[in-house]
Amino acid sequence: MLDQLTTLISSETNPILTLIFFTTVIVIYSTFTFYFYRFLAKKNLIELNLNQYNQYQNQLLVKIFAAILFVIEYIILLPVLTFFWFATLSILILLLAKGLEINTILLIAAALVASVRATSYVSEDLSKDLAKMLPFTLLAISITTAGFFDAADLLSRIVEIPNLFTNIPYYLLFIVAIELIMRTGEFTQSMFYDIKSTKEETQIESTE
Repeated sequence: MLDQLTTLISSETNPILTLIFFTTVIVIYSTFTFYFYRFLAKKNLIELNLNQYNQYQNQLLVKIFAAILFVIEYIILLPVLTFFWFATLSILILLLAKGLEINTILLIAAALVASVRATSYVSEDLSKDLAKMLPFTLLAISITTAGFFDAADLLSRIVEIPNLFTNIPYYLLFIVAIELIMRTGEFTQSMFYDIKSTKEETQIESTE
């Protein structure tokens, strides 16, 4: 099947089909990168705002329900979303970058995703620039490298995709851990700021 497809889109026999094939590859990759950097660079990756369903008046129930919502939002949903972007990015790097080992591809993808998530807490503009820099740079290097438009070589790398999923869980845990650390740090900072603001307001009221 793969051999037949390779023969069909070979540039020597069907240059138009080869052009269509690689145009499709570039469009898919560019579209993914566009949505990748716009989505992943947001500080609030999940905007479901599950806390709106927390309507209990009892403080104990409020804390319990808040903990449940945190688990749903950041322990269940976040890993699923992160896995999708991380896995897709790894596959695209595998298809475009020649000569890279599977572990190297996973390392590059994990480092990029983790860095984008970490910088999103500093500046979303910085995070966006970072999220699109490597993918588009990789695309530019790939299409200007000799042999990129060899359909047989590109299709041969498709059979290596299942190998990516062997070690993905380890890298995924690292990315999720980075997200939780940044989120916890932001929460602690906001709590400290609220306490400081309350004290300042109390001091102002007492002076009046």
